[in-house]
Amino acid sequence: MKDKESSIEDVWNNLRTPPSGTNTTGLDTAEDTACLIAVFSVLCWCTMVLQPRLDWSQIGSNPGLMVYQQQSDQQGLKMDTVSRPIPAIFRQFRRTMVTSQWRQPIGSHGSTVQGSTALYVSSLNYASLKMIGKVQLAWVDNLTSHLDFDPTNRRLSLFKFPSYCAVNTLQDCHVPPIHVGLSRVLYSSKNAPEDDEEGNHVQLHQEVLMSYRLLFGQSRSARKLAMASLRLLKEESPDEYDLLLGLVCAQPCNVKIRSLPLSLWPVSCRSLEDTLQEETAYSSQDDFPMLGQRLAKLQQFNLRQQPSKLRDLWRDRRNPLQWYTFWAVLIFGSASLLLAFLQLCVATAQLVASLTGRAP
Repeated sequence: MKDKESSIEDVWNNLRTPPSGTNTTGLDTAEDTACLIAVFSVLCWCTMVLQPRLDWSQIGSNPGLMVYQQQSDQQGLKMDTVSRPIPAIFRQFRRTMVTSQWRQPIGSHGSTVQGSTALYVSSLNYASLKMIGKVQLAWVDNLTSHLDFDPTNRRLSLFKFPSYCAVNTLQDCHVPPIHVGLSRVLYSSKNAPEDDEEGNHVQLHQEVLMSYRLLFGQSRSARKLAMASLRLLKEESPDEYDLLLGLVCAQPCNVKIRSLPLSLWPVSCRSLEDTLQEETAYSSQDDFPMLGQRLAKLQQFNLRQQPSKLRDLWRDRRNPLQWYTFWAVLIFGSASLLLAFLQLCVATAQLVASLTGRAP
């Protein structure tokens, strides 16, 4: 597909037309509908933006285009939409996806966090999310669900194919216009330039890769949890395991990470020496203009949680200033109490000695 204005119907007509240019005949409506749904499914799988939901039992009665990102009781798009441009179809999906407080399509201006939000590694690393927020991971195969958080089940969805994102950030990589168009309609952001659709497409994949560093790579305890989770993922689906996932999630900012192509990371996360520059805090608008909304909401959820155990209270570093203040008060307070106790012991000993000396 060289033209992002192409429709699913155009794609299917090109596939069924023989080299002579004569249209084929003989396919009934049910078969044509099934083929159109198949084309839509292939588009979802190839671009990895959505996960199609196939229900072949409704082909003859009530066919439609459906994805798992919609609610289970939600109707899919009608089949007459296959004649519209493909980006317009996916834009319609964005409007019909779940729009609750926590699960919103990125770029929904009525729900964005106002202003730039500071995203702290201490609040967003997975060790903190798991220990304080009791958050569990779900590795998914579509980009739309990346960083989608369900507070009811406390489940955070993460894209499990970072190599796909890495390929899309390379300068010599040819990106089909349809991919650029889909990234634009599904991940539109008021902070992204309207006239730079290809740049927005690259920015999306760079933010996905940088989010792995924010959640896992910058914390030792989070890296250990990442290795345990990835070990289970590899055991469950060894043929689908992405080796780059282990590198960006389970490695500190060492030579291996710094040797990766610089194009993998957002421009705002690069140093003057053209290397990855990791910080203790990031900006939701400057560093993550497309995914910052989801990260800010995830951080907001974690900050509202309270430690349930004394051990968790000691290890809670979501607020570094508060954590250091707590330990300073604990240490100096304990020292003061110990000193006061020793003084009391000395005074008691002196009193006993004086009373003993006066005894006949």
